[in-house]
Amino acid sequence: MMKKVFLILIIFCFGIADAQKNDFFIFKESEVYSLFNFMETAAKKQGTSSNYMQYIDSKLSGDKDFQKLANDFKSLDFNEGIVRQDYPKGRNYRKSYLTLLIVQSLKSKDLNDFNERITGLLPVNEQVKMLNVLKNAQPYFRKYVWNDNELKIKKQITELKKYKDLSSQMFVKFNKFYKSSWEQEIPFYVTLYPIPGKSGSTVSTPHGNALCIGTLTDANDIEGTLSVTMHEMCHILYQEQSREVQHEQEKYFNENPSQYSKLAYSYFNEAVATALGNGYAWKVLKKGVLDKGEWYNNPTINLFAKAIYPMTEKYLDENKSIDKNFIDEAIKKFSETFPDSIYEYNQNFNTVNIFTDDIDGNYIFDQFFEYFDANNVGVSSPMKNISQSPKLLADISSFIIILDKEQKEYLEELKTVFPEIRNVNYDKSTQNISFLDAKGRMIVLLFINKKEDLKAAMEKLSKHQKIDKNKLVQY
Repeated sequence: MMKKVFLILIIFCFGIADAQKNDFFIFKESEVYSLFNFMETAAKKQGTSSNYMQYIDSKLSGDKDFQKLANDFKSLDFNEGIVRQDYPKGRNYRKSYLTLLIVQSLKSKDLNDFNERITGLLPVNEQVKMLNVLKNAQPYFRKYVWNDNELKIKKQITELKKYKDLSSQMFVKFNKFYKSSWEQEIPFYVTLYPIPGKSGSTVSTPHGNALCIGTLTDANDIEGTLSVTMHEMCHILYQEQSREVQHEQEKYFNENPSQYSKLAYSYFNEAVATALGNGYAWKVLKKGVLDKGEWYNNPTINLFAKAIYPMTEKYLDENKSIDKNFIDEAIKKFSETFPDSIYEYNQNFNTVNIFTDDIDGNYIFDQFFEYFDANNVGVSSPMKNISQSPKLLADISSFIIILDKEQKEYLEELKTVFPEIRNVNYDKSTQNISFLDAKGRMIVLLFINKKEDLKAAMEKLSKHQKIDKNKLVQY
């Protein structure tokens, strides 16, 4: 019964189009969401702007009261969510509590309204803690960000609204390309949040029908902002393909015999969104001029997107949708562009599951993301009966298994799953073991005596960069 209630709630969160039914792209600002993002950034949560983080630190790193608020916010975990088991495993169709919170925050007129809208989403004690943090942080946010930048954001929004018709035309073209289920009865809320300054990194994220766009308040790069908006919209169109389309496309990846197909699949979502938003949309906005610079700050995604761009543009011009030929060619382009990728940690960790017995998930995320970029990271604990874990046995992702307790016992158990390590004897001095298993998955065992050792272990993997392709197992 609880599951049905949640599904109804999701439909409510994502299906209502407000009174502005005639506007498909609703460009707006939101103090409530901007405050929420401000605290995400101050708490150094993943997916926030490093440039914005530095700005906040420059103003508030010495304020003990504010730092306590940031730490309290960091302790809140919104990553849990609702997973649809009937969708392909490789697509990980889920709605996190973070997404549900953000969608409601940008529609809320103030914090009290936000509190009303989210009641029932979180345990009450977590909701109360979060709202108290936001209320106490609001004066800091207004003083250092909102008061000086609200009008600048509104000015950019006025300029963006001039492109509403062009944005809708690109939606129609991209929606057909993806074979997505999205309909124009459900609008996109394009919500700009301020990052003080003229240059530096920005971060934008898609959530439900919300496109949250970080914008430098003194930059005024309207075409750049709009191309990023189209990029984020593409992620939603990809996620909202029907279950049948998702299964069909995953089948094309799985049936391709290339040993690079798994990695190409893990980067496909981001690369296609980059080719469409930062490539095609930019070219349209710049009246036929393709951006000659970097399209994405991750080199793998940047180069993969550029490799598939000519094919992507051809499909768009011919009004074609992603098909088997497109996916096969994308896999071929990936293998040609990144011939050593199947042995490299960073590429394989783009989609990774991490097992631990007793280390906090947020601590693991902090250590992992200091050295690696990733699209999808999951943490599972404890490790009891790990050899029977459905995830370990069936998922196509890479795995980092942290042996932080009973190392010898767990190593022996893992030998029953991975014949590659049957001849490995336990040694207290061993720090890590890396290998490709029979399914072509990157498997890394990290031997950790205390949680503080995890940072050094991640750093070592980052420095080594890849396993030796001539050795079955690397220590």
